[in-house]
Amino acid sequence: MCAGMRRPWHEAQPELVDGIRADLLARYSSLHLFINEAGDAEVRGTFPVLSPEGRELDRYQVTIELHADYPDSLPGVRETGGRIPWREDSHVESDGKACVLIPDDRWRSFPKGAPFRCFLEGPVHNFFLGQSLVAQGEKWPFGEWQHGAAGVLQYYRELIGTENVRTVARFLYVLKKLNLKPHLDCPCGSGLKIEKCCKSKILDLRRKIPAATATKALTTLGIAASPYNGPRLR
Repeated sequence: MCAGMRRPWHEAQPELVDGIRADLLARYSSLHLFINEAGDAEVRGTFPVLSPEGRELDRYQVTIELHADYPDSLPGVRETGGRIPWREDSHVESDGKACVLIPDDRWRSFPKGAPFRCFLEGPVHNFFLGQSLVAQGEKWPFGEWQHGAAGVLQYYRELIGTENVRTVARFLYVLKKLNLKPHLDCPCGSGLKIEKCCKSKILDLRRKIPAATATKALTTLGIAASPYNGPRLR
């Protein structure tokens, strides 16, 4: 292995392999973890959609890709039985990857370090339950984000509690910094310093949104300069 290259997660943290296999055996016996000679890891099989009482409502053929940097990265989910169209209104990207969870919101249902079963029981199950209900003529039962930059902006507007794009950008700019600087003007636009205004709110947001996630959100929104000087939206 070349210097500086990270070992795949299943080599660096074999206990995660044991944990995933234990979770699958306990509740998802029709799913199995496969790791090939090239080091690619994925869960394959059929995924059951259950009622709140535990009754099986539906079942989907799936592949769940666990990338080399898992659990830093989210698993990639694909429905492989051809039941779900590859289009935005079905919450599937053009390459077939299912939009089961907006990465910025993973703190809510599948934070880093959570057992793999949390991903299956939360985002994955909700995605396929929604697909089954829509196929029966019902509405999508969960909140829906728009796709791309529009969805990222929609998410942060709701999370921060503002409709102002400049305010969203300033909060993200503060969140992307590894160290909080209380003497900086508060991103809410009050004219006060962070220390005297939204410090507790920012600390709470920092527990949810890692610096790398905030940086990526700014890039997605096309904000290239410090929003304290006025955000430039590409």
